[in-house]
Amino acid sequence: MPVSGVTRLIRLWTLLFCLGLGVAVTGNPTPAAALTPEEMLADPALEQRARDLSQGLRCLVCQNQSIDDSDAELARDLRTEVRRRLTAGESDADILDAIRDTYGDYVLLNPPISPSTWILWAAPVIILASGALLVFAARRRDETPDEDSPLPARETTIGSPVRSPVPGRQAMALFSLAVGCSLLIYLALGRADLPDRPLTERTAEIAALKGTVQQDNADRVARLDAARAAVEAEPGRVSNWLDLAVAAAAAGRNKTEATALRQAMVLTDDDPAIVSMLAEALSRAADGQITIPARALVEQALAANPTEPRALFLSGLAAYQDGDYAAAINSWQQLQRVSSADAPWMPLLADNIADAAAAGDIELPATPGPDAADIAAASEMSAEDRDAMIASMVDGLAARLADNPDDGPGWQRLARAYDVLGRTDAAQDAFVSAADVLVADADAQLAALQAIVAGNAEDRLATAAERLLARLVDQAPARPETLYLRGHFAATSGDGEAAREFWQQLLDRLPEDAPIAGQLRAAIDAL
Repeated sequence: MPVSGVTRLIRLWTLLFCLGLGVAVTGNPTPAAALTPEEMLADPALEQRARDLSQGLRCLVCQNQSIDDSDAELARDLRTEVRRRLTAGESDADILDAIRDTYGDYVLLNPPISPSTWILWAAPVIILASGALLVFAARRRDETPDEDSPLPARETTIGSPVRSPVPGRQAMALFSLAVGCSLLIYLALGRADLPDRPLTERTAEIAALKGTVQQDNADRVARLDAARAAVEAEPGRVSNWLDLAVAAAAAGRNKTEATALRQAMVLTDDDPAIVSMLAEALSRAADGQITIPARALVEQALAANPTEPRALFLSGLAAYQDGDYAAAINSWQQLQRVSSADAPWMPLLADNIADAAAAGDIELPATPGPDAADIAAASEMSAEDRDAMIASMVDGLAARLADNPDDGPGWQRLARAYDVLGRTDAAQDAFVSAADVLVADADAQLAALQAIVAGNAEDRLATAAERLLARLVDQAPARPETLYLRGHFAATSGDGEAAREFWQQLLDRLPEDAPIAGQLRAAIDAL
């Protein structure tokens, strides 16, 4: 049977439409082969997140191709950046925001719909719906006998008269033409909210991006070389080893980072903070997995300081990876209690706790504190009323602690609140109460002693200061803060020789250009 021109047109547009639909659904008609095995993360969950993110990011060199599919150098750099941020614990949204801030909206293959693009996004739906209505109307007209129609009728095989379906074919042709035009427009644009940007028009942009990446790499290598030189010149300085660890981490030299942190541990008698840094470095090198050596370091750090932030976070992460979601929540909530409200890890903690609760089907208690209504009401108060409300909340916390005096983190929160309100003596007393509850926490002893010294309360709290200093010396004798405080209290008690000895030990460990070095030398000379 001969094929009419209209029928061929319909078949052609149908084929184009199906091909376009297939590309839209699969994202790429051929499987990606750009990703190399050495790029992949060991954690399958993290690797899947990395692939999902990469498939939504545009290669800045290739035209309308994701970085997951591209062999370009810039695409590999972006894939590496995505995986680095994932292993550092950043959320998908944070990673996308950071990349958008660097490269602009063009880097996103699927941007969010905005008011300026509603028409373009809705155009295919409107066209399809209009075409469907045309076909439906034409078919209804064909099926309805028209006594006055001049069109000739033809006989069917059973003898019933039917009007010629010419109008229906015309409607179908118009519908197919509309679909084809719409498809061609979208294939040409590539995206609804962006104009076409040929490669030739982006040569300068691509060159600038390559130059930025190369300069960043050169800067990281230069910082690493400078840190190595400092360590070779003065291997006895803890700060030099810590600088080397930071520079090595930025350059992706995990072994160098771990070596530097181990040496810093030796020089500080296994300071819990540095022990935790090493545990984090080992976990980062294992693609985010808390390995057995890292777990041992976390336990060591928490045994020395139960409120060490990095160790608490890693402890919760290890429990989460073991499927012990209740233990993970407990560790992360403990970290929430000992952290200030504006600590940078607080949003991540909240997300992690919610994820653990969902994974373990655990119902979390309501979070204490003001809700949205309270915050809105407070914003409309006068300064005096707002201060009165805050004071009332602080007094309420003090009353609860009077009934539950063993809540060390609660005393610390109360101390910080008093400090903000300018109630110095009350803040000092609260810090001392926290230290007396958290007797194994060197940081709690240090915070209380610093509050006493900063507030010139050595005489009023002399007995408490002696008790706290003895604990700090027993728990962290080599910490710089310990040496300074031992010298300070020796000087205030009249023992100049002991004060000179402690401060000289501290001075020997400080860089010559440290801001406090000159003050220490002046204090030693004054003795």
